[in-house]
Amino acid sequence: MSEAASGAGFVFLGGCPRSGLTVMRRLLAGHSRIHCGPDTGLPVAIAMQWENFTTQLGDLHRDDFGLEAEQVRANMAELLTGLIGEPIHGRPGHRLVEKTSLNILAFERLGRLLPEARFVHIVRDGRDVAASLLKRDWRGPDTRPFAHVSQPAAALKYWNDLTGIGLQAETALGPGRVLRLRYEDVVKKPKRSMTALLRFLGLEYEPATLNYAGNPIEWIGLERESLPLLDAPVCIDRIGAGRELDGLMNEAGRERLRALGYRAAAASRTRH
Repeated sequence: MSEAASGAGFVFLGGCPRSGLTVMRRLLAGHSRIHCGPDTGLPVAIAMQWENFTTQLGDLHRDDFGLEAEQVRANMAELLTGLIGEPIHGRPGHRLVEKTSLNILAFERLGRLLPEARFVHIVRDGRDVAASLLKRDWRGPDTRPFAHVSQPAAALKYWNDLTGIGLQAETALGPGRVLRLRYEDVVKKPKRSMTALLRFLGLEYEPATLNYAGNPIEWIGLERESLPLLDAPVCIDRIGAGRELDGLMNEAGRERLRALGYRAAAASRTRH
C-alpha cells in the first residue's frame, strides 16, 4: 500500500467549533516537521462521498467496472492526500495536520479510508464553548443565525452532541490512533501538552512551538474571528468564560463534563 493511500504522515484534528483548534494551529505550525494550514473542509466531504460510493454503488463498481472495494478506497484516499498533502510531498518524516473542526464528524470514516492516519480530539469545557459560540454571527443561507450561536440551550446541546461523536470515534479507532487533548491543559501546561502530542505524532518537542513570535501565519476565513488572541501568548484568560451558563446545562451535559474531567455541580431541583 502506498503512503498516499495509507494516510501515513497525515493527522486530522477535530472537535466542537470554538474548542481551541485554531490555537492548536498556531502552536503546531512552529514545528519544523509539521505543516498545519487553514481549514479546507475536504476530509469530511471526501470521506462521506467515499462511504456513499461503497454503500450505494459498491456492487456496481465491482460488477460493471471491475473496481474492487479496496481499489475504490485507495483511489479516494489518494484523492484526499493528493489535494491536501503537497506541503509534505517528498519530505519523509514530516506531518500534514488538517484542523477543520468538523473533521470530528468523519473521524471513523477517515480512519477506515486512511488506515495509517492519526487523529486528535480537542475538547473544552462545554460551558466555555457555548459562551464563545454565542458571540459568533454565523448564519445560514436564509440569513438567519444558526440556533447554536443564538440560543444558549442549543449551543450547549451542540457541544454535547459533537463531543459525543468524538468520544465514539475514540473508542472505534483505539488509543493508538487517536489522542484526546483538553484545551485547558494546553493553555495551562503548554509544554507538557505539546510534548505529549508530538510524541503521539512520532516527533520531538521543539521550543518553537511555544515561541512563535517569529513565525507569522496568514489567518484566513473564520480564523480571523479569533484575532488578536492568536498573536498573543497562550494564556488561561478564557477558562471559565461560560460559568454563567452553568445553570442551563442539562444532566446529560453535566455527565459529559464529568466524563471529560471537568467539575459539574448537580443540577438544582425546584422544591414544590
